[in-house]
Amino acid sequence: MSKKHLYLAGFEVFAPDGEQRAARMREIVREHGLEPISPLDGGKDLSGLSGPDLAMAIFRINVEMIERADAVVANLNPFRGPDPDAGTSWEMGYGHGRGKVTYGYTEGPATAIERTEQQWPPITRREDGSAVDRDGMTVENFGQPFNLMLACCGTVVLGSFEDCIRTVAEDVRAGKL
Repeated sequence: MSKKHLYLAGFEVFAPDGEQRAARMREIVREHGLEPISPLDGGKDLSGLSGPDLAMAIFRINVEMIERADAVVANLNPFRGPDPDAGTSWEMGYGHGRGKVTYGYTEGPATAIERTEQQWPPITRREDGSAVDRDGMTVENFGQPFNLMLACCGTVVLGSFEDCIRTVAEDVRAGKL
């Protein structure tokens, strides 16, 4: 049986130490008998590109990598606010739409209400008990850590990246992936 390939979606690519983070993530994936595909693995010379041309090249490379993967593992921790990174969310949704098994992980909080309260306070309650954020917008209350469209399209792991990879490895052993 060939190794399962995991596309590692996440905002780590924006970190000053992004390449070091990606290297550690690749190690963790390999330690569990799986094969990583990182957005930083593009391997193509993009030095002559800028602006929209560079963006389109990166987009196409990432889509190609997702296509090669058996599963998408997405970092859905809060990024620049209470919600996950938009690009990471798109990658997870695209993977799901292409029939890939998807996993999203977050180290918390466990519900969208807690997450919004922590990142975008205050949470108040309407007369009917529904939660609203500081802009008066309803906060989903399905007991999930983020929007139902992410929470329902794959396996949600409350924990670290390594916890998520451990779950993927268990699913591979159980024949679920």
